[in-house]
Amino acid sequence: MKKAFSFLIFFITLTSYSFAVENYTTQTDRPENIQVLLAKNVDEALFESKGSYVVLNPLDGSRITSSLTGKRFMLKATSTGIKWGEEYPGIHQIYVVPKSKNSSLLVNGIQYEGAICVFKMKNKIHIINDVNIESYLKSTLTPQFPYPMENEVMAAITIAARTTAYSHVKRNKEAFWHVSADEIGYQGRAVIQLDSHVSNAVDRTRHIILVLSDKGENRPFAATWTENSAGKTAAFHTIFRKDWWAPKAGVEAPHAAINRAESKWSYKISKKELASLLNVQSISAVDLYTDTFSKKTYAVKLITNSDTQDIDFETFQKIVGKENLLSNDVTVIAGNSDIIFTGYGKGFGVGLCLHSANLMAQNGDNAAKILSKFFPDTYLLNLSAMPHKGVK
Repeated sequence: MKKAFSFLIFFITLTSYSFAVENYTTQTDRPENIQVLLAKNVDEALFESKGSYVVLNPLDGSRITSSLTGKRFMLKATSTGIKWGEEYPGIHQIYVVPKSKNSSLLVNGIQYEGAICVFKMKNKIHIINDVNIESYLKSTLTPQFPYPMENEVMAAITIAARTTAYSHVKRNKEAFWHVSADEIGYQGRAVIQLDSHVSNAVDRTRHIILVLSDKGENRPFAATWTENSAGKTAAFHTIFRKDWWAPKAGVEAPHAAINRAESKWSYKISKKELASLLNVQSISAVDLYTDTFSKKTYAVKLITNSDTQDIDFETFQKIVGKENLLSNDVTVIAGNSDIIFTGYGKGFGVGLCLHSANLMAQNGDNAAKILSKFFPDTYLLNLSAMPHKGVK
């Protein structure tokens, strides 16, 4: 999400989303929506409505225009407003909603559920998908989990992902969008498979999230997962150096600890090659900053001939390659010409350990027990049982 500029009109737009959707769709039990940035500062985009639609002014929910048939034109900013086939003079933001279940909206050939908001800023356009969280989960989880998992593990993953989505919404109520499609791998309706293991898990756990009580508030939080923690998990804030309302302690993961030796990996790279990747003149040594409890690395110190440079591990891993540095449970040895990284497990070691969860499920543990193990002091909340499906 971004808040780099002050734009009062668009802030009002976000607060009007629910009004627009509830008055022009057939959804009667709509869950909370999340706003996903699809395009930022672009000159134009191909925008299509297959079937009937209505174009609203998000300032007050008033109708600008509507049609019983589809429409396909380039969407762009003009000197006086926005153009989508016809011009909307004096209108700098529009909100397009399908009028029936058989209608759909496409941006650059990709179909999206929910509505599309477009706003103009300095002769460029931003495009945002206002989509319900359940559909959002199906889209984001499907590419990450192409193969079936234990049912209770998939349920736990889905609840964790929903918790994180609600956290984005609640933490960023005044943001212009909650998440960016590029950053979270959101591909809209295109990747959703209606009867897949992911879709079934989302439907089975519908509206269930984790919350952490803090000063009288039930807060959803960043509930992440790691493929194999190699024996211990780290607290979210110790690795990513931000709070995001997550639990403040990691946990022991005995199932992964048993497998620790089998999860060992190593990677050797020359000092010259690493220096080139990191755009520094030379590297004499590498030091690691680690979490006290889990020993997971959260940052790397590069020592050159003239100074030092700190890089967070997530950035360092992206530069060196995720296929090379499999985890942050790592040690490093610098030789005369090479640097050797030796590690265990896979992933950042934060949140739900999937290796452990899989073994727990095979031993008969359900999603609730799995989640309570890796997210201590939290509890499940069914939002559909609350009067307004909300959390504070």
